Amino acid sequence: MIIRVVVALVLLAIPLGHSFGQGQGDLDKLDDKFTKYFERIMPGWTHKRGEPIVKTENVLIEFWYASNRSVKISVAPHKSGEEAREALQAFIKYEAKRETLKDFGDEGYAWGYGSSNIVFRRGRCVVYVSTNAEIDADPDARTLTQEQRFEREKSEMRRLSLEFAKHAVNALDKP
Repeated sequence: MIIRVVVALVLLAIPLGHSFGQGQGDLDKLDDKFTKYFERIMPGWTHKRGEPIVKTENVLIEFWYASNRSVKISVAPHKSGEEAREALQAFIKYEAKRETLKDFGDEGYAWGYGSSNIVFRRGRCVVYVSTNAEIDADPDARTLTQEQRFEREKSEMRRLSLEFAKHAVNALDKP
């Protein structure tokens, strides 16, 4: 489980394609927009802004926590919608077991454990969403079989990723 989380976090922290020289102020505005939107839509979740692995990268990284669940959202703005499309296609072309998602921005895909990793493009932004659900910390975890825990973990991670991705699309669309 930990290996899957680490791999997902590393993959989602890598910005793909050429990002444009958007100032830190613009990323701060985007962070503020997302924070206000998610705090209103997802009460009870705690927000923490992350930092890219390489400080010069132009990417907004946000972590959202509630109970024993966490969601990471990375937003990579690009110079244009076409550049964002190319970056998304370059990223997803090597993921053979991907699922095309409808109603997720201009194009969206899911892959990975329970199809819980999501990437979509909205205009000139590419958004990556990944989730972790610590099912063993759930109050009823001891009453579940190993198979039931795996199934709950996959379904909970997918549910949260889809929910946060839909909210991210809406947040991007807000003025």
